[in-house]
Amino acid sequence: MADQKELRGWLAARNLNIDCLGRGQALGDGVAQYTNLLHKFPQDEIFLHDGKRVCFLTGYVYHIQDFLQAENHRRWDDAFVASMERDIMAHFQKLRGAFCGYTYKKDEKQALIYTDHTSNKAVYYYTNGDTWIVSNYVDFIARVLRANGITFHFNPVAAQYMLTYGYMLDDSTYIKEIHRLMPGCYGVIDGNGIKITQYYKLACHEQEMSEEEALERLDVSFRQAIDREFGKDREYGYRHLVDLSAGLDSRMVCFVAHDMGYTEQTNLSYSKLGYRDDLISGKIARYLGHEYLFKSLDDIRWMYDIDEMTLKNNGAAICLGITGGNRMLKTVNMEGFGIEHTGIIGGPTMASYYQDKNLAYGKPQYGLNGYSDKLHYTFDEKVLEQHETQEAFAMNTRGLLGMQVSYMTRQNYLETSSPFADVDMLETAFSIPFEYRRGDRLYLRWIAEKYPDAAKFGWEKWGGVKPQKSHIFLRKIKTTQRLAYGYLCRLFSMENAQSMNPMDYWYHNNTSIRNYLDKMYEDRIGSRVFGQELAADMKKLYETGNFIDKSLVLTVLSAVHLYFGDND
Repeated sequence: MADQKELRGWLAARNLNIDCLGRGQALGDGVAQYTNLLHKFPQDEIFLHDGKRVCFLTGYVYHIQDFLQAENHRRWDDAFVASMERDIMAHFQKLRGAFCGYTYKKDEKQALIYTDHTSNKAVYYYTNGDTWIVSNYVDFIARVLRANGITFHFNPVAAQYMLTYGYMLDDSTYIKEIHRLMPGCYGVIDGNGIKITQYYKLACHEQEMSEEEALERLDVSFRQAIDREFGKDREYGYRHLVDLSAGLDSRMVCFVAHDMGYTEQTNLSYSKLGYRDDLISGKIARYLGHEYLFKSLDDIRWMYDIDEMTLKNNGAAICLGITGGNRMLKTVNMEGFGIEHTGIIGGPTMASYYQDKNLAYGKPQYGLNGYSDKLHYTFDEKVLEQHETQEAFAMNTRGLLGMQVSYMTRQNYLETSSPFADVDMLETAFSIPFEYRRGDRLYLRWIAEKYPDAAKFGWEKWGGVKPQKSHIFLRKIKTTQRLAYGYLCRLFSMENAQSMNPMDYWYHNNTSIRNYLDKMYEDRIGSRVFGQELAADMKKLYETGNFIDKSLVLTVLSAVHLYFGDND
């Protein structure tokens, strides 16, 4: 098993033998282990054990002083508990930050578990009567169940989600009995199981406003989000670790933070040598005078890390999503950093997944925003019913449950954040009329009018052309050239110099990698947990699909190997 450095805080009923996870602390009718935390923001963390309850929180909270003043307490843990017990819904709705935790009440024999509004910090759980366990890692729960002789079963729906979408669409994991606590939710566990309550739900409802007003609201909200997360670094004396690529999202985090005085940045980038993410991000960092760290992916050794990545991200998204980034984070001394500042979900927040308003605001439907369309499954309509519009469905699934899965990996090294996923930023963005957001219209205007220097550098989406109106014609020419070049590369099996990760080329031209991955597939496709139809689907996808298709299959095979290895 790969090393696990992130949160090992978990809670379990006393009738479970938890020795396989190491030494825990007895807490009445529950046991807890809370060692080996990141401890990046220790004054934000809570571990209150007062004889009646144990209250645990990890991560960070932006406005602790507001709670101290409102509850008339000097201690953060006392104020947190008082606020929660007075009005639990209002309590969680008021919180801002990236956090998760639990509260266990001994007299009631009741556990409350929670995650933040967007599930920056993931939480998983198993319940069966008075037997239950909560953790950040599916692997921890599976190990405890196995050690206690508790049978658990493979969930084929999770595999079907992965083989089409590349991420989960609901609370599913590969184990039927283990579920994820969804974003903006808390759950109460007792002898009857768990009752889930949603305290926050992302909605996409536009409001009437002028484009000028939309621009100002967007800028104010984004700067507030930047100030929150970079201010938390500064509160603890940390430097700022900021992702940087040839895209717009991480670039705008970098530029706006710099504009606000957060100049002590170390910019982090990784890609194939000579790709735009290499060339453009380096120019931006140099222009702003930031420290710059770059890792080349050309050695492609990161492609051997499938099991490690699946273990770290709970198999919740495609295994090779941030594999190169994981290798880079391993090499950086994280002592001087608190949060990795990313641009995750920037595009769909500032613009939209869609160009058609009727589609975006229409009834949710399956079949969009997936990684592969080669397999077709019928999923439960109840999943769609949880979302008001197609855009809300896409943001809550591909955005929060898909793109943010990389945080599970990053949080092995440091805390994470994106101003685009700030709750108030999300509310602002999705109140803006769709017509302004569509096609990056407002996004590009915001950059041009508020931060024009950010438009001096090429944009990956436009083929390296600067994101300026005067360059739109050149962009069309570059786009045509890029499509033609990509077709020729596929036709003649050439390396695509315009691809950040030319994985199909590497797979076909690196014998060692191809043999390693193919052997992994051949050794694991015969697992007895797969039904005949699912095994045939994976065989079809792996043997006829591109490298992304193969990666989807390898993710499922890796998860089954990790959780059901003894049954292979």
